[in-house]
Amino acid sequence: MKTLFAALSLTIAIAFPVIAQDRDGNDTPGEWIVTHKKAFGLWDSFCDERTTGDLLEERCYVRYVDVFSKRPNFGATFFFLTPGEIEFGLERGMEFEPDGFRVERDGEVVWQETRRPCLAGRECKLTAQDAADFEALLEKGGEMRFTFTDPDGNPCDLTWNIDRMDEILADFRAQAAARGLL
Repeated sequence: MKTLFAALSLTIAIAFPVIAQDRDGNDTPGEWIVTHKKAFGLWDSFCDERTTGDLLEERCYVRYVDVFSKRPNFGATFFFLTPGEIEFGLERGMEFEPDGFRVERDGEVVWQETRRPCLAGRECKLTAQDAADFEALLEKGGEMRFTFTDPDGNPCDLTWNIDRMDEILADFRAQAAARGLL
């Protein structure tokens, strides 16, 4: 049975990237060519592009992925910032504590997520003015704190340093502006 499971897992792992790389609007890593990448510790500022027919599509974003638990109980959180939108994510089955998604500066909470769908590990996006306000808050530095339970009920506590966020956002904005994305 273990051999069958391993073979099935390997088949899915190999086949999935091929299946995922379609041209029907699914943004897959294989379709995008990186044109800019600058690392700021574990944070990254990226720009990439792809050609669809005669149209050149470009995008720029800031990304952070924190894989906090390896196999077999894989777990990760992510941050993704694009012009006008910020998205946070947890692996399926994880849920924030009631005060579990916040920004702290000098030991004080300066922002805290209160929307229930986000705290329940579902839709966790900021758009328009909310995204702009949060971006301005991040530029001042501090720490993003995440306290949550994983799918197995284990408590987790992550801290992401954002003291260089002003540099990260300056790079992102310069690159996005150079491509006419801002």
